[in-house]
Amino acid sequence: MTGIDNYAWNPKGKQTLMLDIALTSIFYYKSSFWLVVSNFSVYSFRSILQKRYKVTFVISLLITIFYFVVGNIIDEKCAFNYYIVFHNQSVMEEYTQEPILKAGYQIGPILTRNIIDKEMKFRREAIGGLEKIKYQPATPWLTKILYDKSEIIVIRTDAYQALTTFDTEETQKILIDFKNQATDSLDKKVVELGEYFLKHR
Repeated sequence: MTGIDNYAWNPKGKQTLMLDIALTSIFYYKSSFWLVVSNFSVYSFRSILQKRYKVTFVISLLITIFYFVVGNIIDEKCAFNYYIVFHNQSVMEEYTQEPILKAGYQIGPILTRNIIDKEMKFRREAIGGLEKIKYQPATPWLTKILYDKSEIIVIRTDAYQALTTFDTEETQKILIDFKNQATDSLDKKVVELGEYFLKHR
């Protein structure tokens, strides 16, 4: 779904323009990629019918290489554009993570670089998006947010939930240490809310 109407329910300023540029780029990359894959696949199928098995093997190998190598490059290119969509969208809250989910794991580095900014637009949704795509390299940044007493509780709670969902040895240790050190009311509230929201999803 690359139509502007899907992301611009109440656009302001340059949002429509930015969405148009980003969505057009995504459409171009995705269409070009699948056009090549489909053409190679058709040619491979025809080769099978003609019993040209060596040709079929070579084409199948090329398709596989193209799919994984070029596909990864395409995903990286699209991830930046999906972030532009995420940042410029104007939709209901329950739909704000859609661009992140469509971009997948490749958008992780972009979100991670930005979640430290306390003025980031859709910051909670970005942290929640990192949790859903399970972008574990974000662990150090989420840990910093978790321990930062100048952060609002809901943001720290979001970080707590994301780290819990990652469920790695590193995040388990981080959370155990945090709970053991949670002596003041703010830290205890983060743990309490984090556990509550995790149980009532």
